[in-house]
Amino acid sequence: MRATYFLLALSGFFVALLSFVVFYYLRRRIRTEKNPYGSWEELLGRLSAVNREKVTFIALSLVDEFGQRRRNENDTNLDESQIWSLIGGLKGLEALERDCALLVDLVFYVQQWYPEALAIAEQLRLNTREIEWHIARLKSAAKLGKAERAFPEHAEQVVVIYYTMTRRVLALYEEWNLPGLVELRRSL
Repeated sequence: MRATYFLLALSGFFVALLSFVVFYYLRRRIRTEKNPYGSWEELLGRLSAVNREKVTFIALSLVDEFGQRRRNENDTNLDESQIWSLIGGLKGLEALERDCALLVDLVFYVQQWYPEALAIAEQLRLNTREIEWHIARLKSAAKLGKAERAFPEHAEQVVVIYYTMTRRVLALYEEWNLPGLVELRRSL
């Protein structure tokens, strides 16, 4: 008789536990289907700890205000070793790479309400792939002990592309005066 009550109580416990698991799984799935990128706060929380002022300083020393490469080498007031230390080496570049995926997510987040953002999202996705390619080249060069030679060509490109990506995202949010613009300006 006691064994029957015990098995009945144990069965009830497992049914309740299974009910909770199914309930929260379905709840999360519905939320994810509605917005697979998470909430606004979750998106901004995924930003890497990158010194944005240094990225801006480096990028503007390499390109002009229109995003065009400086033609005269004397216009660039930084050398490769300064850029390497300012950006934080390969780890800093990897943080920029992680942020690129987030920038694409931020534009896809906007695309839910403004389908016109698709073109910008696709361009950012292509820029992200280009950054991944440059960082892969730098990692390969580092394994061979030739990172110093590969750095100017690849790392500078990563910084400039990342900077222009952040400007495009901010311009998109400013153009449509989207909510969260103030937080985004502070974060980027």
